[in-house]
Amino acid sequence: MLSNNAISFTKSIIDDFNVAQQNFITKLSLIIPILGLIGFIGNVFTFLQPTLRKQSFCLYTLVASFVDILNLFVNLFPQYFNPSSGNLFSNISDIFTYLLIMCLIDRFACTCGLKSRMQRTLQLKMVPMMIFFTIIVSCIVSLYSPLSYDILPGYGCGTAHPTENAVSYIVIHGIITPVTMLIFVFLTYRKFSQSRQRVSVVTIGKRNRFRNHFIAMVFAQVFASSFFILQWIGMYSYFLATKNDNKTVEEWTVIYFLLVLTNNLYYMINVRSFYLSTLTSRLFRETMIKGIWNLLPNDLYRRIYQRNVAIINTMGRRPTE
Repeated sequence: MLSNNAISFTKSIIDDFNVAQQNFITKLSLIIPILGLIGFIGNVFTFLQPTLRKQSFCLYTLVASFVDILNLFVNLFPQYFNPSSGNLFSNISDIFTYLLIMCLIDRFACTCGLKSRMQRTLQLKMVPMMIFFTIIVSCIVSLYSPLSYDILPGYGCGTAHPTENAVSYIVIHGIITPVTMLIFVFLTYRKFSQSRQRVSVVTIGKRNRFRNHFIAMVFAQVFASSFFILQWIGMYSYFLATKNDNKTVEEWTVIYFLLVLTNNLYYMINVRSFYLSTLTSRLFRETMIKGIWNLLPNDLYRRIYQRNVAIINTMGRRPTE
C-alpha cells in the first residue's frame, strides 16, 4: 500500500504533466502550422522569382512546400480543436522526405561532370517525371500500412498486425530514409570537394557557382530532418519495446507526454525549409529581399535607395583634418 505522501507525490507529477500538455503541447498544433504557413508563403514568393524559378532544385523544394503545408493542416492543425482525434502512429505523410532526397540527388548531379548521365536530371523537362517517380516510390514504400489494415470485429478498421506495421514504419521511415539522405550528403560533399581540387577549378567554379549555391541549404535541411525523425522514432521505438512492461501510473504519464511532444516536434520537418534556407543561403536571402523591394512603389524605392547610398557614402568619407 502506498502512503499518503507517496500518493500525493504521484498525483502531483501526473497533474504537472497534464497541465504542461494542456498549456504547452496542445498549443504546438497551432503554433507549428502558423510557422509553416509563413514559411510556405516565403518559399512560394522567393522560389517563383525569375532568378530561381527555372532551377530544378527550386522546383523540387517548391513542390515539397505544398506537401508540407498540406500535411500540417490536414494532420496536425485539427488536433488543436480536438486533441483526441489525432493518431500518434499514423496519418503522417512522408512524401516530403522523398522530395528532399530528390533535392539531394539534384545537388549531387550538379557536382557531376557535364558528360555524366546525372546531368540530365537537372533539365527542367525532367522535373515533372522525377516528381511523378517520387510519388510512385513513396506510395510503394508505404504499402505496408494499408495492407496491414482490416475490419476488426467490434472495433472497426484497424491494423490486424500492429507490431509488424510499427516495425516496418520504424525500419523504413526511421532508419532507411535518414541513412539514405546522409549517404547522399556524403557523396555530394565528396564530389564537391573533389571538383574544387581540380586544375580547372576556376572555370568550373564560375560555371557551377549558381548550381552549387544551394548545397549548404539542402545539407542543413537533411540534418534537421534527420534529427526530428530520429527523436520521434527513438521515442516510438522505446514505447513499442516497453509497452508490455509493468509500469506505474506516473511512468505511463511521462511516456505518453513524451510521445505527444516528440510527435508534434516531428512536424517541424514541414516547417524547416524556409527558415533554414534564409539562414544558410545568401542567394535565397538576396532573391527574397530583391522581390520585396520590387513590390514597393518606384518613388518609395528610389527614396530608400538614395538614402542608403548617402549613408554608405557618408560612412566611406575620411574625417577632415
